[in-house]
Amino acid sequence: MQKSFKHLLFIVTSTVALTAQADMLPTQNLHNNSDNTSLSSRVIDKDIQALSDSLFKGNGNALTGLSITETSNNRIVNKETVAAKVHVPDDEPGLLDRLNTVASNTVKKFSQSGLASWYGRQFHGRPTASGERFDMNALTAAHRSLPLNCYIRVTNKSNGKSVVVKVNDRGPFHGNRVLDLSYGAAQAIGLAGSGVGNVTIERVDGPNS
Repeated sequence: MQKSFKHLLFIVTSTVALTAQADMLPTQNLHNNSDNTSLSSRVIDKDIQALSDSLFKGNGNALTGLSITETSNNRIVNKETVAAKVHVPDDEPGLLDRLNTVASNTVKKFSQSGLASWYGRQFHGRPTASGERFDMNALTAAHRSLPLNCYIRVTNKSNGKSVVVKVNDRGPFHGNRVLDLSYGAAQAIGLAGSGVGNVTIERVDGPNS
C-alpha cells in the first residue's frame, strides 16, 4: 500500500524552554506493505537524519516528547505522539560552534600569492581597523579579509626573505594588490625600495612561528 505524506509535522517539547518547536519536512512518499507499522517507525526508517535535525533545533537541553502529524489535502489523517526523553549534554557543541570551528580551521590553512605594497609615514599614528595606532616601523600588515590580529608569514618571491606580521588593518584597495605591509615589514623582506613585489602569504599561529 502506498501513501503520500504531503506534510509531516514534528513538534518537540523542551523541558527547559517550555515551548514547542515545529519543523516541516519536504513532501515525501513512504512505501509500506503493512498498515500495522506505526507512523513514527515509518518516518524514522525513511529519514532518520531529518528527524535528528528536527529534534536538535530546540533551545533546551532536554526533550520530552515528539508529535508526528500526517496530513493529506490539508486534512489530518494520522497523528501519533511518541514519549521520549533525550538529554543533550551541556558541553555538546551547538551548530554555530561547529561551523565556527570549521571556519577557523579553514582560515588556519589559508595561503595566498599576489602583489604586495607598503605604507608608511603618511599614515603613521593614525588608527587602524583594529583600533591600534599605525606604527610604520612595526611588523604589521593590512589585508582585505583575514581576521584582525591574526598572524601571517609573508615571503618575498624574488629573494626568499620572509617576515611574520600581525594583520591589524584593512586594505589594500588598489588594483589587484593582496597585501599592504608596514614600512618596517617591507624593509625586512627587501620590498621597501621597489615599493611593490610578488609575495606568498601563509597563516601562522603567532609572532614567533
